[in-house]
Amino acid sequence: MPESYYVEPVEPVLRRFVEDFRNIVARERGKPGLLDALKAPTEALLYDPSWITEAFRQPVPGTTAAWAIYRSQDPDLCIFSMVVPPHSATRVHNHLTDGWVSLVQGAQIERKYVRRDDGGRDGYAELELIASEPIGLGELTWLKHPDEDIHQVVTASDVPSVSLHVLCNDLGTVERQSFEPEQRGVENFISGYTNVGPGAGIGRR
Repeated sequence: MPESYYVEPVEPVLRRFVEDFRNIVARERGKPGLLDALKAPTEALLYDPSWITEAFRQPVPGTTAAWAIYRSQDPDLCIFSMVVPPHSATRVHNHLTDGWVSLVQGAQIERKYVRRDDGGRDGYAELELIASEPIGLGELTWLKHPDEDIHQVVTASDVPSVSLHVLCNDLGTVERQSFEPEQRGVENFISGYTNVGPGAGIGRR
């Protein structure tokens, strides 16, 4: 199956995870237990995150960096590192899929939101902040679409925060939404990947 790794060398732990993911999706696709079944392989992938080299921990001043590590051709899996500069925050945003996220460097606060309107008004969204919690190094947090899919990440350290994302879509190519909770605004965006050009097809180097 065509696929793209963007990290060299490709460590065995990463290849094993991709193989495990394929087997789990083949068994659990369409079932409510898919996210739970992916937890143990994701924990194994992150047991020693030293394979995430410095190239995938680099901040981009003034913005959030998303360094693609792996993308499947289907596309039903992307693995990337998200780097948020010190004392900076991402936009409030959604993901439109399920997945796991783990902090591998720095400190973060995660603000979780739920959408209270029905989405029927263009450019309008009512969000409610339901939690604001610190994230510990190595801690796994889930994203569940649609009910637990909207959040904002704040770096609460003097060094950039780095989190590994394992998601069941190709997030950088998906049209999704960012929100302005106080203004009750919403807009569509496509985030892309910091290390993948806009003309690159899914699964192409």
